[in-house]
Amino acid sequence: MRAALFFLATFALAAQAPKPTPIFNEAFFNGDRRAILEGCADRARSIKPKDAKYLAECGRAYLAAMDKPKAEVAFKDAETREPKDGLVLRLIAQAWLKHGYKTEALEGYEKIVQRDPKNKEAVTQAAVDLAEVGLVNEAERYMGVLVAIDKDSWERFLMFGRALLVAGQRKKAAVWFARAATLKPNEEKLFLEISRAFAETQSVM
Repeated sequence: MRAALFFLATFALAAQAPKPTPIFNEAFFNGDRRAILEGCADRARSIKPKDAKYLAECGRAYLAAMDKPKAEVAFKDAETREPKDGLVLRLIAQAWLKHGYKTEALEGYEKIVQRDPKNKEAVTQAAVDLAEVGLVNEAERYMGVLVAIDKDSWERFLMFGRALLVAGQRKKAAVWFARAATLKPNEEKLFLEISRAFAETQSVM
């Protein structure tokens, strides 16, 4: 009985022991992808343990390494440090979205509107993220929030139109391209960017 208890205690301590710090050499970077993701994220956290954006990016790396519990801890730490920073909230939501966690992603994006509704960059990026994965109705809702803040934001309209084009939503993209062109009919950058978007997505037909 004592031997069994000793074995269990030893096993528990071993399980709790921290992983050894990897040696970041050529062999490491040529090794297991999950180990690279987790090792680099751990190292970044140790260097900048209080930076919310770093924590959010580390969480994304943990998700890519399929370590959801560790990702959740990093995201929680990031959100605790900057609960009202729309860009931090967007990084967290985008990470969930990119790895297939739609419910968590939509909840994360909603926090931007609730906590930092006047952050034009964060709101636009939320719309672009959602458009690029085909969640067009949700994306257009965020653009509605942006228009309420700034109805003349032609560069953001252009960005959103491009995201819709990438997602194969040419008719919807046309609406935003037209809005931008109406606001800036003599802006060469606008027309070059639209032509580039069509060229890169091969949306000619």
